Amino acid sequence: MTSFMNDQDLFPRFSKEEYTRRYNAIRDAMTKDNLDVILISGARGSSEVQYLSNYLAQSPNWLLFPREGDATVFIHFFNHQPCAKAQSVIDDVRWYGPAPMPTIADEIRRRGLSKSRIGLVTMRAMAYGHVSELQRQFPEAELVEFGPAFNRIRRVRSEEELVYLRKSGYLTDLACEALENNLRPGLTEQDVLSIVYGAYIKNGGDPGIHFIATTNMENPDRFVPWQRQTSRVLEKGSVVITELTVSYWGYSTQIHRPFAIGKEPTPIYRKLFDAALECYENIRNICKPGTTSEQIIAASSVIEENGFTSYDSVFHGEAGKSPELGTKSAAHPLEPWTLQENMVHVIQPNPITKDFKAGLQLGTAVIVKSSGGEPLHNYPFKFPVCG
Repeated sequence: MTSFMNDQDLFPRFSKEEYTRRYNAIRDAMTKDNLDVILISGARGSSEVQYLSNYLAQSPNWLLFPREGDATVFIHFFNHQPCAKAQSVIDDVRWYGPAPMPTIADEIRRRGLSKSRIGLVTMRAMAYGHVSELQRQFPEAELVEFGPAFNRIRRVRSEEELVYLRKSGYLTDLACEALENNLRPGLTEQDVLSIVYGAYIKNGGDPGIHFIATTNMENPDRFVPWQRQTSRVLEKGSVVITELTVSYWGYSTQIHRPFAIGKEPTPIYRKLFDAALECYENIRNICKPGTTSEQIIAASSVIEENGFTSYDSVFHGEAGKSPELGTKSAAHPLEPWTLQENMVHVIQPNPITKDFKAGLQLGTAVIVKSSGGEPLHNYPFKFPVCG
């Protein structure tokens, strides 16, 4: 049985109607593929199991979701059960023991699904040992990749989901405001990271990626945000370049802004910023249903027209993928894609000098609308001087 009433005041939770919509859409896709059940493998922070259960996991987890009947969530740690049950809209939350496959296999047998078509979300991401064990345990079953069909449903966001995404955008705005107000000479990059964390944790945010790099604008040596921070110290004339994701209950947006320390941006950094902003607006204006990858890449050509190239993707979806598009001079291959209403994507121009010394990142997450991309953030597009 699925419950929608327990502990509703403790954790964020969508409406019963929203879960009914999701379940119907997934089961319609299962019917189309003639699947009797799907098995979803999740990790800490992954969103596939959460999409159907509301369980925001802190460890490996699985979801057995039948075309008919009630679903079961399996979790890694025995002591996580009370909190998991308080989060989940699925009543049946169980510890799977030392390893997942024996318990899951027993449940598949109990449900009479040993000879069924089982959809895996996603077979390409599951551990080889788990897939091979399923094949060994159920030689008469047919294991089918269901990840693409599952994710096609998830990519188009409902109005309730957009509320969560806007909350994520608000939390990333708080991080940028805190940086603008607190950056100054003498701080280390680790100090910069602590400012970001302190801005949103008390407001219910969960950490996402916090990529940060600093360099001197007169003699730059870092051109993209780094995934790990160093003990480098900010000085007058430094620039801080950022790529920040903050999640709200599994829903994430991303923002990118540069910050000058103690001095106005140098001419090259001002030119990088202006090119990035023009690129962003060119792409945002065409973020409409029916727009293709080719059109998005063409809209980014201002990067090359200004004498720059790029190193990161200029446009991406959830988790940096779906799709991952670069400008025409970037390393990224063309990935076919067509936008749909209420998809959410990140526009993130990363113009860099061709000597790979200076660069910055500028952008936001947007909702695909008929009038163009609707930003999920309110922090302004500016290059503030801090400290």
